[in-house]
Amino acid sequence: MSSPRSLFLTVVDKNVQRHAREDAINGLAEAGATTQLRLIVVTNGLDGRYRRQALNAIGQRRAMNELETLVSDRSLAQPLRKRAKELT
Repeated sequence: MSSPRSLFLTVVDKNVQRHAREDAINGLAEAGATTQLRLIVVTNGLDGRYRRQALNAIGQRRAMNELETLVSDRSLAQPLRKRAKELT
């Protein structure tokens, strides 16, 4: 299995194919790498599908601290903050 750092870099690399990026997010979720998943959610310029997938993965892991951080992050787009609130 790849390291969380390697998986994170795969997700944010715009030259990587979509399925590989989605698989990397799933790998982060399986590894319990909720900090890296949260960083994906807050990364501006990253396609919304990856940000939403990462947010849902945080919810599936029941990472309440990460979700609460996202809910209170005023720089995060309102729809993502609302979804984070729904997952808490």
